Amino acid sequence: MLNVLVLVACTPLAGDWSGREAFPQYTWESSEKTMAVANPDEIGVLNWNVKFAGGRVDFWFDGHGDRVHMSESEVQVHLDGLAALIRDFDPGVLMLQEVDIASKRTAYVDMVHELLERTDLNYGAWVPVWDVEFIPEQGLGPMKMGQAVLSKWPVSENLRIDQGPIETQDGLTRYFYLDRCIQRVRIDLGETDLVVLNNHPDAYSSDGTKGAQIEMILDEARDIEELMVVGGDFNAVPAGTLQLEDFADDPEELEGRGIDIVNYKSEGDLVPDEFYERFDAAIDLEAYQGAATIEAQSIYFTHSIERSTFWTRKLDYLFTNGLWTAAITVQKPGDGTDLDPMALSDHAPIFARLGVQ
Repeated sequence: MLNVLVLVACTPLAGDWSGREAFPQYTWESSEKTMAVANPDEIGVLNWNVKFAGGRVDFWFDGHGDRVHMSESEVQVHLDGLAALIRDFDPGVLMLQEVDIASKRTAYVDMVHELLERTDLNYGAWVPVWDVEFIPEQGLGPMKMGQAVLSKWPVSENLRIDQGPIETQDGLTRYFYLDRCIQRVRIDLGETDLVVLNNHPDAYSSDGTKGAQIEMILDEARDIEELMVVGGDFNAVPAGTLQLEDFADDPEELEGRGIDIVNYKSEGDLVPDEFYERFDAAIDLEAYQGAATIEAQSIYFTHSIERSTFWTRKLDYLFTNGLWTAAITVQKPGDGTDLDPMALSDHAPIFARLGVQ
């Protein structure tokens, strides 16, 4: 994605992790917070790629605009919108991708802290995906982006499981590139725990990396015996997707932007059927595959690149080894909120209710 040309100093300029590594939790310390009741019968789970509180700003890397940075006021307005939709659904657990905590592009705003402040969620866990002291391309500057899980109940474990590099990248690009991971969070519900696997595999690899990362997520999920939720932005479409290329929001001009037009011609089966066979899917695969037209499948879509183009593909997922009692893809006003999700991020959230007892 980024063709970085810099001289590497003796002090590391980019974060580098391997294996499994524990990270600290955020805790909101305020008497105004309402603590969740222990041992709930049901939990609302919201999964959302929030595009680093970028709203629908046309950034340079999307191929539709030239913006690189936002002002703090812009970021705060976007966070207000994200928080308002989150409050509408009042989730007990919130799974987020593309969360900045100290990046120049988002005016160094800590999104985890700000969302904890604006919602009834009490605990936050964040792990890094992109931690670079300085990215010279387009003047992007310092970057701290990652994945986060916010919860009404205490977080007892926040584990980062590294997924390795894109092997075909040259060493310098790899050093400054995103370092994908599985975020494994343990939440203490009282007499039982909930394990959350939050994920965001690579978007642009063409060497099999994305498929290997999704298989790694499945491997991790297979071994969990406690109540579990697994999901995120998989950057892959479900098997049986009717449109795999030539999307209405494909950018026309990509020269110098470091990306390719995304298509899924060779990626239509990257999400293994075992996810649906072993686990309960919030969005049913049979219903998705049973849709006879692209328009019929579109009610499940969760992503579009360009702000005036309605959702063009499904990239976001929620699964559990328990049972969902209800679920919705939040695409538009009226889907459980008066807000327009199209104005808040380039991904639509998925909300589902999880039976616990």
